[in-house]
Amino acid sequence: MAASRDPRATRPLQLAEPLRLALSRIARRARAVPQPLVLVLTAATLLAVAWALVLPPFQGPDESEHFAYVQHLAETGSAPSSTTFSGAGSHSSEETFALDRLGLRAMMAVPEALPLWNDADQERWRAFERQVTPSQRGDGDGANPIAKNPPLYYAYEAVAYRVSPGDSLYDRLLATRLASALLFVLTVAFAWLAAAELSARVWVRTLTAGIVALQPQLTSMAGIVNADMMLVAVWSAFTALAVRTLVRGPSARRVLGLSVLAAASSLTHGRGLALLPALAIVLALAFWHHRPPLRSTLRWSGAGALVLVLGLAVFRFFTSASGGGSLYGNQTDYINQGGFSPPELLSLVWQFYLPKLPFMQPAIGPDYGFHQMYVETFFGAFGWLEVRFPERVYDALQVAVLLGLVALVVAAYLRRADLRPVRHVAFGLLGICVSLIALLHLVSYLALLGAPDPLIVGRYMLPLVVPFALAIAFVASSLPRRAGAVFGALVLAVGIVLQLSGLLLSVERFYA
Repeated sequence: MAASRDPRATRPLQLAEPLRLALSRIARRARAVPQPLVLVLTAATLLAVAWALVLPPFQGPDESEHFAYVQHLAETGSAPSSTTFSGAGSHSSEETFALDRLGLRAMMAVPEALPLWNDADQERWRAFERQVTPSQRGDGDGANPIAKNPPLYYAYEAVAYRVSPGDSLYDRLLATRLASALLFVLTVAFAWLAAAELSARVWVRTLTAGIVALQPQLTSMAGIVNADMMLVAVWSAFTALAVRTLVRGPSARRVLGLSVLAAASSLTHGRGLALLPALAIVLALAFWHHRPPLRSTLRWSGAGALVLVLGLAVFRFFTSASGGGSLYGNQTDYINQGGFSPPELLSLVWQFYLPKLPFMQPAIGPDYGFHQMYVETFFGAFGWLEVRFPERVYDALQVAVLLGLVALVVAAYLRRADLRPVRHVAFGLLGICVSLIALLHLVSYLALLGAPDPLIVGRYMLPLVVPFALAIAFVASSLPRRAGAVFGALVLAVGIVLQLSGLLLSVERFYA
């Protein structure tokens, strides 16, 4: 008589089968990823890691405050205050020791200053790290000006902080920097997906993703702790999904996805609120062009509106509870104080881009405009903006930008017959761009009513990096086949040169 089979003996096989199937599906999907995309994502990863390693601790814009937010949230479970002075201050005792004893604070935006790297300084730091207590890591209660930001990015970074394999401050900082690098890699992937909806040609997709991967200011931001990187990733995901929705038509998942991304943008930074009008524009164009049934339109819109209401409720609750107040720390209150003047705002925006007309008053604020924002601090001002390319490089880039705008207009005119069926897509991308640019100018004007700081720099334009890359790829694809390939290769070559130059300038600045 055959021995009866123990049912427990087959259980490991039963448990292993779903795992085997899941791994098999993952492997099939990995093999399906286009080789050019793999190469671009690999290059993006290497560049982001290089920036994370090259830049000394806290030598990115406001990185010390952003990290202090992350550390306080990870150590205590709560955000610091933006207004109340308590505890050790805006930084923990641990971070303060590093900033002051290793010269990291003194070198911020000071080109001549270098960190204190000698053996005695390092030994002093190691001695402090050996005896630092958990309370000295979580006592940076405030006031931290960054604490007015919503918590989404910092909650994401707090996870990286907690799972860091090393226990030193620098290990935890590197872990959070690499988490920002991951957002950058995702941004490059979203650029590919957006281009894939608009062109079947692999080289157009590769060019679009490559432009994003090689944008020097963006890659430098990918190597530091700063909420701008999540804002860029969210806007890039929104752009890719918006293009898909405009091309293929709205659906429940797409409308809900766009709404979730708009809510996530609002919960990442105050500037993220600019995605709300962009969402309205994209959905209006998608519904108008594809004309889904009215019942579906109302149902999808209602679900999306519910997501937005919940997101904005969380945003408002957080800003009220943290003392952050309204957008940009109560700067919009200038409207209620009677200082807001629409003609003055329009004049300021005009003079930002074009010469003053005879009937206009001189623009308020410093001499700051198109060149500083769209060229210098968009393409590359590294560290605390003190590491810069030579001025002739910025002059050449400005000429390239202006020629590119002319080429974009000419290409759109020559291909107007091709664009007519997809003009709603072009208007959707334009709406995304205008939404952010309009908010930046409004906030800049409100800030100038009370202080001489225009408050906007080129990195605030980085959420539009995917439309920027799509515009260049459109110009390249409008040229004859061979000329387009040469133009695309030239654009990528310039990106590589700017990348390597930025890295070398940073190495010279901090280590020479």
